[in-house]
Parts: sequence; C-alpha cells; structure tokens
Amino acid sequence: MAFDLERYVRRLEDIENIRALRFRYHDYLNRSLFDRMSSLYTDDAVVQIDYVARAEGIEAVHAFFVNIPKTLDFIKQFIHNHLVEIDGDMATGIAYMDARYAAAGESVIVAGRFDEKYRRTDEGWRIAETLVTLYFSVPLRLGWASSNLHCIAPHADVLDGHSPLL
Repeated sequence: MAFDLERYVRRLEDIENIRALRFRYHDYLNRSLFDRMSSLYTDDAVVQIDYVARAEGIEAVHAFFVNIPKTLDFIKQFIHNHLVEIDGDMATGIAYMDARYAAAGESVIVAGRFDEKYRRTDEGWRIAETLVTLYFSVPLRLGWASSNLHCIAPHADVLDGHSPLL
C-alpha cells in the first residue's frame, strides 16, 4: 500500500486541533472564563467529574461551569501527557491533571485523569464526553498520604450552601 501523505497530514492536523481544544479548556478554566467552557462541547455532551458532579446536555454543562466560582475561590489546572487516537470523525483521548484549588479558606491539591471522546462537527472538533477520575483531592495540610483521599464535596451539596470540602 502506498503512503498517503494527505491522509497522514489530516490525521496530524486532527490530533493538534483536539490537543488545542484540551489546552483551551484549561486556559479558560485557569483564567476564570467559565462562560466560554461550554463552547468546547457538543450539544449532547456529558461531563462527569468523578463523584463531584455530572452534567448532561449543553445547558447543564454550561450551568456546571458557570457555577464553579460558587464552590471554588481559586482554580488552576495543569495538564500533562495528552494522548489522542483518531477514528474518522470520532476520537478518544486521555490526559493527566495536576491542580490547585482554594475553597473555604483551604488550599486543596488535586490529581486526576481525563478520559474523553471527541467528535468532528461543522464548527470543528468538540468534546462529546469528559470523564474525570480523581486520584486525590485533599487539603494541602493533610496531603495525599492521609487515609481520606477525597475531600471535595459533591457539587449539589455545595450549591445547597454546604462547604465545598467534606
């Protein structure tokens, strides 16, 4: 079979466009541009942040992101090792996250993994599904050597006026 340069270049462009999408996600988040976050998603998107929150559909995804300042005073996420696999107009990817949050006067350290599905749309590549597995989410004073590795409250509890930390 002959080498298909056009197909090869398109695959590389697709991978870079999806990586740019992932990086844009963290750029918006880190600059508190929460109202832009849903623009990265498909209309039928699903966002599952481990035990913390789940949003289905673009309206729910938008509401989730714009409500982040109600739960976190400070958020910075740093992404690593974004691997992307292309399959026509669909793709999958994984990336690892190291994050710093502040909530209720506590500094919180978080590590996790993003597992995502992407879809090519008329507007370009968009995120169809985000599943985040949190390895730990603990106050800095406790560290990740404690027996309780998850101290962030589920999103609904926080919106009901409870502390963002368990």
